[in-house]
Amino acid sequence: MKKILILLFAGLLLAACSDGGEATEDTGEENTNSTTENDTETDSETSGEEDQDQKQVYQIGETATITSDMYEFDYEVTVNDFNLTKEVDGNTIEDYITGAREQDVFAVVDVTIKNISDESYVPNQMFSANLSAIDEDGGDTSYDELFPEGEEELAPGDEVNGHVVYTTTTDYADTFLLKYEFMSDQETHFELPNPGN
Repeated sequence: MKKILILLFAGLLLAACSDGGEATEDTGEENTNSTTENDTETDSETSGEEDQDQKQVYQIGETATITSDMYEFDYEVTVNDFNLTKEVDGNTIEDYITGAREQDVFAVVDVTIKNISDESYVPNQMFSANLSAIDEDGGDTSYDELFPEGEEELAPGDEVNGHVVYTTTTDYADTFLLKYEFMSDQETHFELPNPGN
């Protein structure tokens, strides 16, 4: 009788272990699926980060629609021309660089800015652009006093044309980058080939 009870108890124990094994297998499948979903989420996040690293890039003559990262309004910028020169509107490079060398010049970007928002604003107070070599982070800021048109209030639908001016050297880069909304998700670049090359 004891042997029968032991056999029955052993059978029940085996059946219970067998059910536990199936539960473990099911859990294992759920974990596998869960891991796959997590991997997919990680892939999506990585892809999103790569998209953020890719900036909008425009050429001379093209118009970029840019969203102000800080003020959340849209504006258009067209780069009409780019040149390196010793003088801008009566200002010489010696006025800005003491002991200027032969290769020291102004980098002059001729731009048209259009207000496509529904609010008036003064462009020089709301956004700016940095200039750097194509392979550099950061960049120099412009001389606002050499873009007096940017100090005037710009009404919705109106546009202004003027020079965004920097100091550089003739041999600084083969291609320059003009960067609006620098270090934001809206960062926008204009490629400016060195006109001396």
